[in-house]
Amino acid sequence: MRNRCPHRLAPLLSLGLLLLPHPLSSHGGLSPRGQAPETPAAQEHAQGTSAPAGDPATPRLPAASPLIDVRVHAADREFEIVVGPLSLPASGPHLRPPVQLAELPVAGWMHGFSWRMKDREGNPLPDRLLHHVNVIDPDHRELFSAVPRRILAAGRETKREFLPRVLGVPLAPGTRVLVSAMFAPLPEASHDEAFLHIRLPYTPFDDPGLVEPVDVYPFYLDVMGPVGEKEFPLPPGTHGRSWEGSPAVDGRILALGGHLHDFGDWIRLEDVTAGKVIWETGPEVDGEGRTVGVPTSRLWWRGGVRIRKDRVYRISVQYSNPLGYPAPEGAMGAVGGIVVARDEDWPEFNREHPDYVQDLRNTLEKPNEATRGHGHASGSNG
Repeated sequence: MRNRCPHRLAPLLSLGLLLLPHPLSSHGGLSPRGQAPETPAAQEHAQGTSAPAGDPATPRLPAASPLIDVRVHAADREFEIVVGPLSLPASGPHLRPPVQLAELPVAGWMHGFSWRMKDREGNPLPDRLLHHVNVIDPDHRELFSAVPRRILAAGRETKREFLPRVLGVPLAPGTRVLVSAMFAPLPEASHDEAFLHIRLPYTPFDDPGLVEPVDVYPFYLDVMGPVGEKEFPLPPGTHGRSWEGSPAVDGRILALGGHLHDFGDWIRLEDVTAGKVIWETGPEVDGEGRTVGVPTSRLWWRGGVRIRKDRVYRISVQYSNPLGYPAPEGAMGAVGGIVVARDEDWPEFNREHPDYVQDLRNTLEKPNEATRGHGHASGSNG
């Protein structure tokens, strides 16, 4: 990231005038702000702590691979991350290709993302082929922990998210990212050469236009904590999980979204110190009750929500499984958002921190634990 001071909040007061209508506004049926949340029937809670001591050596990042390509569309002020080709046989198991390392050949402010699944000729494929994708910056830390910073996370329910052009995530030239993805073959058709295309609009540092964007930073919270497994089993009945921690810096949250599986009741972010609910929402479901989305709240129109490093915050989730057996896809609960904070206030990045080491090790090694001999990634790029 550039060495800049992005503490320019005055433009945020008028951002509401710049926004287009957004269908993913706040969800109805929420607990009143400040009301104590209900307690799930079975609630497991974790406090923010460091990962247990393990192998202290920081793992090596992946080498360059033909499975990933970065393409710059300068005229459109966009760049594109392409993963593939991927072989996804009909009714095959979920596929986790090896985590890919890419270098971003742009210098500017990133304004969000969209993604599509395509074939080699660029024709669209069913979006259901993607289970989820994470783009991670291994050279900067997260807001609530010392693990590598999550730049974006998307699943089937998150097709696109964009910021107004007056907000942007600053990317220095040569920024490195890890791309970790899971794919879900369909039962009705095979796809021998599938590609994931992630498009990211940006504004160049050397040509910002009339208004230079305010620097914002992504952050991520998970009910399972910053390190370790993110999915937990969901037996019949009502169950919940939560995690508490404090941010590394003071700032203002400008937008929030979340991730839930089927049978999720709600996901919530609270200021425990103040006893106040910051954000809460439930899932968007289809006619069969399956989760198809989680509403996003854009808070910048009112200047955002202030967070302080001397306070404790809690992310929590509740599920109600009506089945007589454990839910096949288990459960998850995660919140992602953007925050404006002074660049110079962030703690010094520590690549030897046990949380950083363990989280990076988990990120890189998890795909290697997947069952081999079914879905696979090819070795040639398209």
